[in-house]
Order: sequence, then structure tokens, then C-alpha cells
Amino acid sequence: MGQFFTIQNLVLFIVALVNLGMSIFVVKRGTKSKINLYFALLTFFNLTWVIGLMMANSINGLNWIDFYDRSTNLSGVGIIISLFYFTLHFPYQRERIGNVKTKIIWSLAILLSILIYTKWFIVSTVWSDKFPYYIAYYYKPVFIVYAIYFFVLAIWSIYFLIAKYKKSEGLIKQQLKWLIIAIIIGLIFGAYFNIIVSYFGNFNPGWLGPVFTLFMNIVVFRAIRSPKEKING
Repeated sequence: MGQFFTIQNLVLFIVALVNLGMSIFVVKRGTKSKINLYFALLTFFNLTWVIGLMMANSINGLNWIDFYDRSTNLSGVGIIISLFYFTLHFPYQRERIGNVKTKIIWSLAILLSILIYTKWFIVSTVWSDKFPYYIAYYYKPVFIVYAIYFFVLAIWSIYFLIAKYKKSEGLIKQQLKWLIIAIIIGLIFGAYFNIIVSYFGNFNPGWLGPVFTLFMNIVVFRAIRSPKEKING
């Protein structure tokens, strides 16, 4: 059975507070800037991801564990879409996404968001004697589509930044360099602990994913804490 007062949940609680603080700070600066808007959404979905993990790790009813575990996957969809559109606009928009590609991105996001709460995504959730004390059995064909969707948008996001890095100079080039490094690290470890490892039925290290994405979010946060006229580009 789950327990709330664990080292893992304490770490997740701290991660949640930092993400909440960054989200509130950026929202107060204004969300008319698409950079601010998508970063606020990125930290918000990271927050819901952490809350879902904490709740799934803590409560005793399998039905509620199943619900919160599914919700962490929904947060994953929100995280990668928010990151995708953030990198499209930061520090300026270099290219546009065509209507066909946009429809595909959002159609798959909506479809996956619906399937997450059905047996087509998680077949069953059962108790385990190891932290986090449950195991979810995925319907692997749909879970693979979910993973491919995540990785395609992740690689596409990094491509946006690399393309702008090659065309930039000075401070912007330095910001983009550290941003690319941080996002690659955050995505690799976040995806490893919460997609790849979970695919093979190991949920024990899942709490580590948000720790690495927090590092990514802090680097992004520092990059957009420049004067408003620079981040509204």
C-alpha cells in the first residue's frame, strides 16, 4: 500500500513547489507573449504530472491509483506539446507549422488523451510489494504510439532550437546553447524513467523523471527572465 511520507514524495513535493512558483511568476508577467504562455503551460503540466505521481504513490485504492497513474500520462501529452510550441517561439519564431501538421499534432493529442483513460492504454493495475507499490500493464501497441508521438515532438523541438542557434550570435546564441543542453538532458532522463522503464514494467524510478525535467525548466526559466521587450520576440 502507498505511503505519503516517503523520501520520494518529499522530493516530488519540492519539485511541485518550484514548478508552481515558476508558473505563477511567468503568468504574472503576462501571457500575451506566446513564450510566457507556453512556458507557463509547461510548468503547469509538470506540476500536474508530479501531483499525479505523488497521489498514485500515496493512496490505497487501486481504482484511484489507476486514475492518477493515467493522469500522469495525460500530463505527458501536455508537457511535450507545451515544450514544442515554446521552442517554436523562443526566442523568436523562425518558421510556421502548416495546417496539415497542426491538425495531425492536435488530433493525435486529443485521441491519445481519450485513450489514456481506457483499456486501450492501461489494461490493468495491480498491487506490487516494491515502491510505488503498484504496476500498470499497458496495451503496448497504443503505448508505443504514445511514445513515438512524444519522441517525435521532442526531436522536433530540439531541431527548432538548433536551427535558431546556428543563425544566432552573442547572448541569444549562448542562451540557446544552454537551453538545448538542458532540454536534451531533461527529455532523455524524463522519458527514460517515465516511458521506457515503465514500458518494461518497472515503476520504481518513475519519481526521478520530474527531477530532471525540473532542471530543464529552471534553465528555461532563467532564459526568459530577461526584460519583457526581449522575451516577447
